[in-house]
Amino acid sequence: MRVKFADAHSHINPIKGLGYKIAEKFKNNNGWFIAFVSLSPWDYFDEFQGFISYKKMIDVELRECKKSEEVGIKTLCLAGFHPGDIDYIINKYNKDASYVLDLATRVIDYEASLCSKGELYGIGEVGRQHYKTMPERVAISEIILEKALEYAKDLDIVVHMHLENANRSTVDIIDYVVNRIGIKDKKKIIFHHAKPSMIPHIYNLGYSATLYGIEPVLEESFKSLPPVYMIESDYPDNERSRSLVTPWELPTKLINLSKKYEIGEDYLHKINVENVESAYRL
Repeated sequence: MRVKFADAHSHINPIKGLGYKIAEKFKNNNGWFIAFVSLSPWDYFDEFQGFISYKKMIDVELRECKKSEEVGIKTLCLAGFHPGDIDYIINKYNKDASYVLDLATRVIDYEASLCSKGELYGIGEVGRQHYKTMPERVAISEIILEKALEYAKDLDIVVHMHLENANRSTVDIIDYVVNRIGIKDKKKIIFHHAKPSMIPHIYNLGYSATLYGIEPVLEESFKSLPPVYMIESDYPDNERSRSLVTPWELPTKLINLSKKYEIGEDYLHKINVENVESAYRL
């Protein structure tokens, strides 16, 4: 099988994980493309210094993405402000909601400036918590998400969204916001870690989506969906964290399951190459 394989959403951490060696291992298993999305500062550093920690985190990620590109994998680098960061900072560091809103706004503005210089390719993850939390924290998440989407319109950049995945309702809520902001090219707005059941509606409204590359999700997708999505490992790149799938395992999983469900090379090419090129404008 001569199909090339992509990982449309992963993470990279040279301090506590493998770093660019992920790309080496991925390339050795017919990988061609990977999108690295920032983690949170405490995934890299033990000390939290507010905005400085986010800046340092992005610096580390950019350096490692460059090394990944040099290995021979097409690599794109995104950074955001994960909705879970809001809860973590308030709970762990005893900060109030206003502090987090100011910090998150500053981080997104900085990331947008890097996008405008061509150093970052897009913003992500941003979005809403997928668990129960305080209303003011969800409100901050929504402000940051909309700020990122406004930059997507103004700078023509990609945005990766982490959302509650409430099936069709989640897609419709996002579509309302995107239409209000006036984003025309919806392909660059990506539903990260979507459910297979959401894919038809996401596709029909013109957005992109990534599905988690574990067997139950892949099996459901191969049995019920046309090739209108991308695949992600969401690999945390932390040797202390258990991962259900790695980027370099994705190709083998896809090949084995494609044989089981009689999925042809055209289908695999679509989800690993054509859809990636379309979402990321490659």
